[in-house]
Amino acid sequence: MNALDLSAAPPRNPYAQLEGIIFLPRTIDKICASLPGGNLGDYSITGFSTMMLDALGITLEAFTAVVRDAADDETITKYVKTQTTPERIAAWDATARAFVIRGGDRAAALAGYPWLAAYEELPKALDALVEDDRRLFPTT
Repeated sequence: MNALDLSAAPPRNPYAQLEGIIFLPRTIDKICASLPGGNLGDYSITGFSTMMLDALGITLEAFTAVVRDAADDETITKYVKTQTTPERIAAWDATARAFVIRGGDRAAALAGYPWLAAYEELPKALDALVEDDRRLFPTT
């Protein structure tokens, strides 16, 4: 895959899926941004991406090697599906959709996302990431 510059545009939407695996396209983009010539910008791989990989039973090192060497998303998705189970994918989907930003710790959430002060209740993590992307890149 080609290196990406996430200081110029955000990774794919947190809700985007490949073969029913939520957050996989976004994680691929972030790994591409970590490759030589790429730029992670304000993003990191640790956090939701590593949570996803752990839930699927895939190491970050193995996933990074596959992304680096892959020609396209399909190759990566095929690899992921050989390394995990439908049960793990379903469990990850449920976790990802229900997870509240910073595990519900309001102080930690506000430290990372000051704009959350406008919210009485913390949004789901995926919704917060969508909004954070919008704020980082208001014209995209």
